[in-house]
Amino acid sequence: MQEGMISEAESLFWEMPEKNVVSWTVMLGGMIQEGWIDDARRLYDMMPEKDVVARTNMIGGYFQIGRLAEAREILYEMPHRNVVSWTTMVSGYVHNQQVDIARKLFEVMPEKNEVSWTAILIGYTQCGRIIEASDLFQAMPIKSVIACNAMILGHGENGEVAKAREVFDNMRDRDERTWSAMIKVYERKGFELEALDLFALMQREGTRPNFPSLISVLSVCGSLANHDHGRQIHAQLVRNQFDLDVYVASVLMTMYVKCGNLVKAKQVFDRFSAKDIVMWNSMITGNAQHGLGDEALQVFEEMCSLRIAANEITFVGILSACSYSGKVEKGLEIFETMKSKYQVEPGTAHYACMVDLLGRAGQVKEAIDLIKKNASGSRCNCLGCLIRCMQTAHANGLGGSFSKETYRA
Repeated sequence: MQEGMISEAESLFWEMPEKNVVSWTVMLGGMIQEGWIDDARRLYDMMPEKDVVARTNMIGGYFQIGRLAEAREILYEMPHRNVVSWTTMVSGYVHNQQVDIARKLFEVMPEKNEVSWTAILIGYTQCGRIIEASDLFQAMPIKSVIACNAMILGHGENGEVAKAREVFDNMRDRDERTWSAMIKVYERKGFELEALDLFALMQREGTRPNFPSLISVLSVCGSLANHDHGRQIHAQLVRNQFDLDVYVASVLMTMYVKCGNLVKAKQVFDRFSAKDIVMWNSMITGNAQHGLGDEALQVFEEMCSLRIAANEITFVGILSACSYSGKVEKGLEIFETMKSKYQVEPGTAHYACMVDLLGRAGQVKEAIDLIKKNASGSRCNCLGCLIRCMQTAHANGLGGSFSKETYRA
């Protein structure tokens, strides 16, 4: 049933002179799919004959919106339960993060199928219970591609990169999600070169890169400052029309900024009228990292004029820009109005930026006073910034007094 056509379908349904169990069930399924669960329940209660499909649909519908008691009620009313009904219950509890109840149901199922095994497995991996997931995975009579993909991601989230690769290597069949899962694990855990090698192997074996794999490799290119490879991935995103997404634009900008190509990052930025905060932050941070304080401030001011709410990352970027470009007064002005004007509480990272700003300007006493005021967390980062600034400035004459002040701080 097509989206948005449910009202018309309902009118036609009630005009039907005769309705059989199929028409009732189709109408019920359409309502559930549209999220009309209470209307679906009224229709369900009116059904002269309720088959296992209708009952299972109602169970699934209730689970989708977290109404577990009503889902159980339908299940217990069923005179006959098939493997689909049981599996819907198991999957429903997993969906609602009640994997232990799901496992108990799973154990008493008279018949288990590939979907029910996989549902429990995914439940364990999603809540980080990788040992139980591994035990279940080993006991599975048939290890589906979906189950293997879940184990790859589960091991990866647990930091077990070698075990994730072992699952990958032992798979007889792989789909595009398998490749993207393993590439994602490599990317998230800092195995950038392995991610690029696997991406190349995927293409050699004829598997077309999907959206997640392209995004992972794009992030890797940024981490490695691999500009040429990053541009190739950008071209693939354009060919697949993935580059029209704001999230993709944010990742692209981050990659170009890390590779030092601010011109290309700005081109991506300018293409979008509706920019998210990540895009604004990328432009501010990119300009800051390359010593372009005026440009970073210009982006920040434009962002504020459009009433885009700045966040903690925004202020790390703009305060860094002030530090790198020596804009002490502007940096102090922004820092002092963070909470009152922008409703952002200064954190340790912001204090560190300000200490760096003051230290670079030779205002050591002011920097130490600021360190003493930092009640947001560890002062180690702030002290480290000040020490580096003093070393850079060769402020050896302040060594004795500095040691006493830093000790007190």
